[in-house]
Amino acid sequence: MEGMQCFHCGREVFTTIHKPRGYQVDYYRLHTGHTEVDYLVNPKPDAPPLRYLRLTQPIDVLTCVDCYVRPEIRQRLEDDISGRRAILEAAARGNPSLAARGESRAGGAFLVVNDRHEG
Repeated sequence: MEGMQCFHCGREVFTTIHKPRGYQVDYYRLHTGHTEVDYLVNPKPDAPPLRYLRLTQPIDVLTCVDCYVRPEIRQRLEDDISGRRAILEAAARGNPSLAARGESRAGGAFLVVNDRHEG
């Protein structure tokens, strides 16, 4: 992957470096995006369908290790994961170019890849 950059500060981020005794991570990936409510057939007899959020437009939000340690950034990520506030929706309010691309509404996150940063 070339040209990856932090969603928050814009700095270039680099792939994980594997070493004989560990690894060095430069970013974390939040797998989020636009969702819609969908239903699955419940395998239990006479039970209602199972409701879930289907990811319709996946978006990866990269956070560099420098931004990841900042409490306000961690809160924004946690808010997206918990469904309190979509990180893309908040960004679009402050960035008209995101809104113009139709990236103003997103659902909760589904996966966060959290590797430890090794100094």
